[in-house]
Amino acid sequence: MGTPDNGEVTAQPVPDRRQAMSLVCEALTTIIPDLQPGTLHERQELDVDLGLDSLSLARLLIDLEGKLGVQLMDEYLMDIDLVTVADLVDMVERSAPSATK
Repeated sequence: MGTPDNGEVTAQPVPDRRQAMSLVCEALTTIIPDLQPGTLHERQELDVDLGLDSLSLARLLIDLEGKLGVQLMDEYLMDIDLVTVADLVDMVERSAPSATK
């Protein structure tokens, strides 16, 4: 997020499903370097299929926070289930800053 000289905060637009999937894919390939982006699909489970453990998931969430320009609150994260890639994409769609200010 940038702050123009007039002091207003510029919000990033809310991503559509394809853009959210792209962000998730980019973050996952950062955490799992040998992951082939073309093989990633929404039904894959983060732990069983992709091998993410709790530390990898924490790193992934930090990376997504940076890409989205938001801070994910612990209370929010405790209330959602992050089991599949689709769950991450849903989270990105809900967590992205609103395009309207």
